[in-house]
Amino acid sequence: MKSGRTVSLSREIVAQPHLQFMYHVTCPSKRERADVVLDRFDLVYHGFWITHVDALCHVGWDGELYNGRSFVDSLSAAGATWCPIDPLLDGILTRGVLLDVAAGRKEGYVTVGNPVTPKELDETAARFGVRIEPGDVVVVRSGDEKFRRDHPEWIPRVSPHPGLHVSCLEWFREKDIAAISWDMMDERPIGYAGFGMGVHLAIPFLGLALVDNTNPERLARACAEEGRYEFLFTATPLRLVGATGAPAHPLAIF
Repeated sequence: MKSGRTVSLSREIVAQPHLQFMYHVTCPSKRERADVVLDRFDLVYHGFWITHVDALCHVGWDGELYNGRSFVDSLSAAGATWCPIDPLLDGILTRGVLLDVAAGRKEGYVTVGNPVTPKELDETAARFGVRIEPGDVVVVRSGDEKFRRDHPEWIPRVSPHPGLHVSCLEWFREKDIAAISWDMMDERPIGYAGFGMGVHLAIPFLGLALVDNTNPERLARACAEEGRYEFLFTATPLRLVGATGAPAHPLAIF
C-alpha cells in the first residue's frame, strides 16, 4: 500500500421486489418523542445481482464436493456440515490484480458467443504490465454493467450468458491464484454436454474462492488514475455460520 486509497468492488443493493429475491422495506415508528426507522432486507444472494463469496460446499461434481466429500451427506436444511463459508469469515486478504478484459473489446464488454479465454487473460495482463503470482486474487472486468445497459432484453439464466470460457479453469490452476473476483462470471451455455456449470467448477475442482457479482468499474478508473493495476484485496463475508456463501464487501486498497 502507498496512498491508502480504498475502492469498493461491491454492487449496490436496491429494492427490486419484482425479482422476489431483493426486497427492502423500511419500518418507521414512534417511541414517545423519538422517531425511529428500521429496515428489512430479504435476499437470495446466489445469482446475478448481489456481491457474495461462494463457499466450497456451493458446487459439487458427480456427487462430490472438493476433496472428495459426499455432496448429499455434507448438507442439511440447517446448513452445511463440511466446508461452509465459515473458514472465510475472517476475510480474504492478499494481493489483487485487475485484468481489464473489457477495455480490449470494441463493444466495451464481453459479448455472447465470444467468451474470455486463457489467451485473452494473458494478453490483458501483458497489455497492462501485470504479472500474476501464486496466491493472487484476480479481478476480471468483463464489462457487465455496460452489457446489461445495452441489452435490456437480457434475462439471467434464460438468455445466453457472456463471460469466461470453461478452459479458464486450466489458467487458474496454472497461475495458482487464490480467488477470482468477477462481474460476468461463466459463459452459458457451457458448450459441453453433461457439464451443467462452467467456470464455477473451480470450486470442486480447484478449491477456489469465487467472489461473484463484483463491480470493477470504480476499480478500473482508480487503477488508471493511480497508474498501477495491483493493490491489496480484501473481502469479508457476513458471518452466516454454516451457509453455502455470504454477501460480502470486497475492497481494493492502494
